[in-house]
Amino acid sequence: MTALTVEELYKHHADELSLHWLAGEMGNERIIELENNQTLGSVGYFNLIHPHQIQIIGAYEKSYFDTIEKTVYQSTLKQLFENENICCIILIDNIEIPTDLKRYAEKHQIPLLTSQLSGENIINYLHTTFARMIAPRTNLHGVFMDVLGIGVLIMGGSGTGKSELALELVSRGHRLVADDTPEFYRVSSTVLNGTCPVAGMTPFLEVRGLGILNVQALFGDSAIKKEKFLRLIVQLEHMTTQQLHNIDRLQGDYRVRRILDVEVPEIGLPVAPGRNLAVLLECAVRNYSLKVQGYNAADEFCTLQRQLIQGNNLH
Repeated sequence: MTALTVEELYKHHADELSLHWLAGEMGNERIIELENNQTLGSVGYFNLIHPHQIQIIGAYEKSYFDTIEKTVYQSTLKQLFENENICCIILIDNIEIPTDLKRYAEKHQIPLLTSQLSGENIINYLHTTFARMIAPRTNLHGVFMDVLGIGVLIMGGSGTGKSELALELVSRGHRLVADDTPEFYRVSSTVLNGTCPVAGMTPFLEVRGLGILNVQALFGDSAIKKEKFLRLIVQLEHMTTQQLHNIDRLQGDYRVRRILDVEVPEIGLPVAPGRNLAVLLECAVRNYSLKVQGYNAADEFCTLQRQLIQGNNLH
């Protein structure tokens, strides 16, 4: 089970959610518990039957409070604030804040927050955030890049030139996501998202002989990206002459790697003197995009060759 306090929620997400603290600050250590199968129940509109940990109250809920009898209203507030499941309340739609809400929030130490966003935006944002927090994740050794809009993880043994290749790609206009040990988590059954595991460390790249470089300072803000879906792995490999001969000359060295039960296409790229790896990697990415669209150059080559042979045989 994953959990965070209301204070942590406010500290890390107040700007994105346009949150302002109104009352109940003594309850800032209340814990929002996130279970793998219950993230959708963690936040929602005012509900006493199936109480959410984060309850949202807007114009519709306020109009309901205004129409019920005072005794029923007081009983409703008592039931809301005395529920052990509740962690905080977010008021939206710029509604007039009932003094009773503030009073109950202070009495029961339930954080009362306001937001300028719509309820749907708050719910969608928190669902995404909570799902990300509990998602299965792993770290892989390599350099994660955004190349031509495709998330590419460059892997390879020590000395294969991963960082040098990444630096050349950045100089060619591509973007760095994370160096050394990017973190990946599963977004869905078919998608992995990758990011730098340490906040603020995305711009840094280690290049042997040059040390630690800040590619953002060197190349500008467009040289980095906070996160990206992983779509392709490029494995840099020192190969013997025999290994090079064993590579399929039509289709290349393509395989699939399974990460967190998600299959990711992988390309083996031989490392040898004189090979322009940046150009080859860009070409690999473009070719991957064509294959996703259903085009395979090797298949077309074989088809045309077969047609040519058949045509010659007819003569």
